[in-house]
Amino acid sequence: MRLLIPALLALSFVGCSCQRQPDPDAAVAPPAAPAPDDAQTRAQAAAAQRAQAQSQQRLDAITDAVNELHQYLQKLGSGKREEADKHWAYQRLPRGNEEADLRALDNLRAIRIENDTPKQIDQELLPELLEIPVDLRVSLQDGENRRYKGWYRMKRNPVDRRWELIGVSIAVVLR
Repeated sequence: MRLLIPALLALSFVGCSCQRQPDPDAAVAPPAAPAPDDAQTRAQAAAAQRAQAQSQQRLDAITDAVNELHQYLQKLGSGKREEADKHWAYQRLPRGNEEADLRALDNLRAIRIENDTPKQIDQELLPELLEIPVDLRVSLQDGENRRYKGWYRMKRNPVDRRWELIGVSIAVVLR
């Protein structure tokens, strides 16, 4: 019995002659023929690529608009009114209380900007007009905190293709 154990261990390392080895003379089966590439399959693939590209362009346009709005609000919050004004189309500034008292705040310490998903106003494939809902939380230097809620409307400039502000409706949220 003691002799049987070393013999079995030796066989496990050496291998068994009963293992099947592929016959080198056997003919190798040809690879499966690729599926025929017909016009309909190519058209469907092209349509899917176009749809994906358009979806990406739409997402990029919306992201650019949101980034432009955030830059405007950051400049407004940091007191750089002249730089912030350059984000408005037609050199128009908000009238009256369209932007509540945001433009009048001088003792601003911090501003937190949150926006919801922009709503496309036009019917174009790629958006040219957007309304971006915002929720702003403002901290003043005296410790007072305020919350503003509303929306900004933006359009894409047809000449240089950058986003510009064209309208706003912001109000203080009362507690």
